[in-house]
Amino acid sequence: MSVRYAHEPDAAGHFREAMSRLATTVHIVTARENGARFGVTVTAVCSLAADPLSLVLCLNRKSSALPPITATRRLCLNMLPEDSASLADRFAGGRGHKGDARFQEGSWQDDTHEPPLLIGAPAALQCELHEAHPYGTHHVLFCAVRSIHLSGPSSALLYGGRGYGGFSMPAGDTGRAPQ
Repeated sequence: MSVRYAHEPDAAGHFREAMSRLATTVHIVTARENGARFGVTVTAVCSLAADPLSLVLCLNRKSSALPPITATRRLCLNMLPEDSASLADRFAGGRGHKGDARFQEGSWQDDTHEPPLLIGAPAALQCELHEAHPYGTHHVLFCAVRSIHLSGPSSALLYGGRGYGGFSMPAGDTGRAPQ
């Protein structure tokens, strides 16, 4: 086993390698400002509390979606279905798409007053930004959930080991939540 300490020169590379081994659900965070749509692929998302309904997510400070989120204080967290690796890459900017061109793939519920919601997402949460805190290269966003949209039983796209995979939701009572 190789051990590196945070103060060593090569620690950042080892940290990135360790974090690449953490499989996480892939989401697209969307926002809307003055009619323009913004979106970015994210994996740093976590539920925060059920009372009040809230979540926390992290966005790179260079993300084009961050200014409209902080200005409007609204966002939508769209969980991607397992077959959406192409959409994840598109919103990550890896295929050169920027701005509204990112929304040319996928089916979007496009209410002019709300951030875009991905139709068929296993879960999509419309949120209000409660707090934003800068930390290093990112901003940590604390969000209050305003509405929850669930599609039928499905699967979720995961990212880990620098590649995509999937997770099939267990069959059964989809209305039961963990305690």
